[in-house]
Amino acid sequence: MLDILSRSSTAHFVDSVTHELHCDIETRSCADLRRVGAHVYATDPTTTALCAAYAVDHGSEKLWWRGDPPPPEFFEVEADPGWRLVAHHAVFEAEIGKHVLHPRFGFPLIPSERYRCTMIMALAVGLPARLSALANALELEHCKDSAGERLMHQMSKPRRARKDEDPDQIHWFDDGERLERLGKYARRDLKVGREAYYRLPPLSARELQLWQLSERINQRGFCVDRSFAEAARRIAQAAGPEIDAEIAELTGGAVTTINQVAKLTDWLHSRGCTSRSLNRKALKRQLEKDDLPPIVDRVVELRLGGAQSAVKKLDAMLLRAGSDDRVRGSFRFHGAATGRWSAEGFQPQNLKRPVVEDLPAAIAAVATGDYQHVKSIYPQPLSVLGDCTRSSIIAASEHRFVGGDFSNIESRGLAWLVGENWKLESYRRYDATRDPKDEPYCITACKIYRKPPGSFTKDSPERNVGKTCDLAFGYQGGLNAWRNFSDEFSDAEVEAFKSAWRAQHPATCRFWYAIDDSAVLALRNIGQVVRCGRIDLKYTGAFLLIKLPSGRKISYPQPRLITVKDRCGRDRARVVFKDNSAGQFKDCRNGQGAYGGLWVENIVSGIARDLLAAAMLRVEAAGYPIVLHVHDELVCEVPEGFGSVDEFTQLMTRKPSWALELPISANAWMGPRYCK
Repeated sequence: MLDILSRSSTAHFVDSVTHELHCDIETRSCADLRRVGAHVYATDPTTTALCAAYAVDHGSEKLWWRGDPPPPEFFEVEADPGWRLVAHHAVFEAEIGKHVLHPRFGFPLIPSERYRCTMIMALAVGLPARLSALANALELEHCKDSAGERLMHQMSKPRRARKDEDPDQIHWFDDGERLERLGKYARRDLKVGREAYYRLPPLSARELQLWQLSERINQRGFCVDRSFAEAARRIAQAAGPEIDAEIAELTGGAVTTINQVAKLTDWLHSRGCTSRSLNRKALKRQLEKDDLPPIVDRVVELRLGGAQSAVKKLDAMLLRAGSDDRVRGSFRFHGAATGRWSAEGFQPQNLKRPVVEDLPAAIAAVATGDYQHVKSIYPQPLSVLGDCTRSSIIAASEHRFVGGDFSNIESRGLAWLVGENWKLESYRRYDATRDPKDEPYCITACKIYRKPPGSFTKDSPERNVGKTCDLAFGYQGGLNAWRNFSDEFSDAEVEAFKSAWRAQHPATCRFWYAIDDSAVLALRNIGQVVRCGRIDLKYTGAFLLIKLPSGRKISYPQPRLITVKDRCGRDRARVVFKDNSAGQFKDCRNGQGAYGGLWVENIVSGIARDLLAAAMLRVEAAGYPIVLHVHDELVCEVPEGFGSVDEFTQLMTRKPSWALELPISANAWMGPRYCK
């Protein structure tokens, strides 16, 4: 049984709570919650609340039905700062409260700082987000009502009109028997969520502050240039059928759409195209070789020009844009086990970075919405469309964006974590001089190629080898990791690069094995702290905890030791834990266990996240309202005339007390569109 802290324990909690009001609201709507998000769903005129289950502390569960007066307990939460409103996925309850319960049923507006969310609490310790999966992971006394859940989904959306009903009207499953069953389902959900709440550890004061900031950012949203996005979508919709028709003709029907990756790969391989992947860089290299038959060249060109996911991106963006053209609720706090945010619905993390030379001219062409016009200027119109998709995000009227991202933060963080001092010095020197010869990837390339320092610059092709080596080999990767980034070079050449890189990074290689041994040692000594460089590890019986330099802990649920054979055939202990990253709560790496590179990747990702989180708090406090954050980048929307690139850079790069020796650099920008 996963024995986690309970509220009755003597552990220190950040809240001084008078009472907790647990709540679960059941709704219905013509809007599709998964497609449009909580804000658009809650503001849809067809959305209404059917009932709400609620309970105070450990008290009995009660039901509010549509048409009843609001329960007095909700007014207590509004009036008393000591009360908390607890829900699973509390963001949904907050949106329904604000846009449905308050204006239509007279409920009070609950201040956002009074909400607590069991889903976020679960994600923060590496447990599943879905309440049913969470109940299973915690082995709760109460579990989800599967039949009731199916009924809830049935009642939450319109049904088909019967023969004797007006087909132009909206019809629902809302008979008395179903409503009574729905009430029982809501009560059960409340019991499950409440039990989970009292079993899960609360967020620390710092993480609670960050979650509340994250939700303010989600509620603020970012503005979409609707006319531009709709024009871009018209071009994408016009281009798709034409491209698919041509590729079907060229391949004799073997491939009928540009997105049939497996069929397209087989067809290309059968005609001499040796590319291992169909990503943009690999296909461009194939075209540069100039040794393919003309028909294969044309198919590759079509793939390059039509493989953009622009239509889906634009559709998702427009679906989630509210009546004020702002997209809200795009970022999930603790979406990754390392603490980093993930995206929901429209995902700005996956937007293509522009490569077109004259972006303003491309934006002007796409804004016409005329596919033939764009095609007459650009031979690959959908590729250009992908370049411009992020430009659909604009600053509001009389505002502008100020943004910036950390430079090489994972490479820097890795070197700092493991004590790769020569690399830290190269970053410090480059930050001070900005001399192209001092650029760290160039330094790495010089070491790999055994050339004197300064032999390569940022324009040298060898510099890309240095960069790819850092990305592929930093977390104990090899040939397969290299192929995730590049299709260049033979397998033998890549193996030689790996050997050279490892020889030049001895501290990194030592740390891979040290952290893996420390994880095993921690599991063999429950309750004891195991120190590994800047990192502490501790096994509690329910979790393996890795304490980062910031003081925050990454949690690995239900760890256990297994025995595997190493490359020399010797027995070696490894740690297996439950992993929630793939949407299923199951053993990490299919039960093969973690290894040094995985631990290091998680730790470095956590360090990068904590640096970004600290910067988020600073820039918000300085009056820069964040509307986007993507990986290691922040984008703020400020009034015209406010702030500067220099001030923003200083705010981003100010070092927290726990990372004073870590060289931090950032590139900042300013403009009316999200174009960087």
